[in-house]
Amino acid sequence: MIRLLSLVISAPVALLLLTVIGLYASYGEVEPCRVLAVERARRASVPIPGIEAWSRLETSQMSTGECTSDLLDSWGERLSGHLH
Repeated sequence: MIRLLSLVISAPVALLLLTVIGLYASYGEVEPCRVLAVERARRASVPIPGIEAWSRLETSQMSTGECTSDLLDSWGERLSGHLH
C-alpha cells in the first residue's frame, strides 16, 4: 500500500521534472510565455535580427494559460506537418 502511494506521488513529480528539464534544454527557458517567444522566433518565415525580442514583447501581454495554449498549438502544427 505504501509503495503504491509512493508511486502515485512520485510519478507526477518525475513527469514535471522531465518536462522542466526538456523545456530548458530545448529553449533555455521554462516559463511558458518566454518559451513561446523563442518558439515563434524560431518558426518565423524570415529570420530577422531581434525577432525574439519582438516576440517577447508580444507574449508579455498574454496570460500563462494563453501562452501555454498557443505553445501546445504550435507544437501540434509542427507534429502534423511532420506526419503528412
